[in-house]
Amino acid sequence: MKYEKLFSPITMRSVTFPNRIQRTSMVSGLATEDGYVTEDLTKRYQREAKGGTGSIVVEAAVVLASKSPYNLRISSDEFVPGLTSLVKAIREASNEVKVGIQIMQHLKLSRSGWRQRVEDFKTEELVGIVNNHMAAARRVLAAGFDFIEIHMAHAYALSSFLSRANKRADGYGGTLPKRMRLPIEVFRAVRAVVGENYPLGIRINGEDFHVTGNTPFQSTKIAVRFAELGADYISVSAGASFEDALPPAEGHPPDPMSGYSGHRMSPWFWWPDGTHVHLAEAVRAAVRQAGFDTPIVTAGKIREPQHAEKILRNEKADIIGLCRALLADPDWPIKAKKGRENEIVRCAACNWCLEADSRYEKVNCSRWPEGALRCPDGFMPAMARPAEIEKELV
Repeated sequence: MKYEKLFSPITMRSVTFPNRIQRTSMVSGLATEDGYVTEDLTKRYQREAKGGTGSIVVEAAVVLASKSPYNLRISSDEFVPGLTSLVKAIREASNEVKVGIQIMQHLKLSRSGWRQRVEDFKTEELVGIVNNHMAAARRVLAAGFDFIEIHMAHAYALSSFLSRANKRADGYGGTLPKRMRLPIEVFRAVRAVVGENYPLGIRINGEDFHVTGNTPFQSTKIAVRFAELGADYISVSAGASFEDALPPAEGHPPDPMSGYSGHRMSPWFWWPDGTHVHLAEAVRAAVRQAGFDTPIVTAGKIREPQHAEKILRNEKADIIGLCRALLADPDWPIKAKKGRENEIVRCAACNWCLEADSRYEKVNCSRWPEGALRCPDGFMPAMARPAEIEKELV
């Protein structure tokens, strides 16, 4: 096989993933305003499952019982039936793909320009963050997901506790061990819920990309600590912090995607491919040096299967995270596996999708037909193709 490493299986505890391609979490805007699963959201993930990805991390589900427009929610038992039907529908589209979900607690925002900071939480309130994640984990199990990813990256609560910008003086801020305290409590609590045979991963920032944020010096130490705690994978992202965001326009909440840090999260077309691979490589090297074989996921403008295979063969990462690339063409995996990589509809790195998210709109792709909410079946460039190829991709 041309991409032997990319299409080799990997096992985490009781779950074997059929290949090393992971569809990383991305907000779709397709949930209802109250956070329920919709038909459009279900069809989006079914379409991506059909394309051959080894795993899907369903977009961040909010664990906090607070308004979060058009984000998926898992803050109450009433959301479980919809999530259960979502998992079932994805498995109907592919009996091989493994389905996980990312759980996260956001920081509250206001159209007045106010945003919640870690210093705003009273010490006695922090147990609520732990309990929110525990309750969400129970609902994840009830819905039938194969694995959980705890969101500790970007502009959310746990990432903000990990950041050097966290100046709390109550034992949950300041030095790195104190900043890790709450995320560790959350991880241990979720592990206690899901048990020792269930895959539990985390997503962290390899670098925050603002002057008061973490760099690989801190992120490598964070990764090693979670490897010690038994994280089944560590997904390495970057950026998207509030600290260098632009002042919001009147009547709009702060946007962590608007500053330099936000621009680094989803690399634009002028950035080189594999912009963040060096961060995953540094994390992997530190984790291996510490004696752990925890799989490391890299992401960030990886558009070519040749590039993905090279990253794995050079041991810079163990799993390739694709987000915008699979949004542009969910058939990326099956085309690569069948040696038809020239037919892949490549992500333009235009961030059309990211800008829609920032506007709280339904996320789609500039490469799709106008008005479409999901990639067409059998999506290829406008060209003639044999009927048998058409059948393979639908």
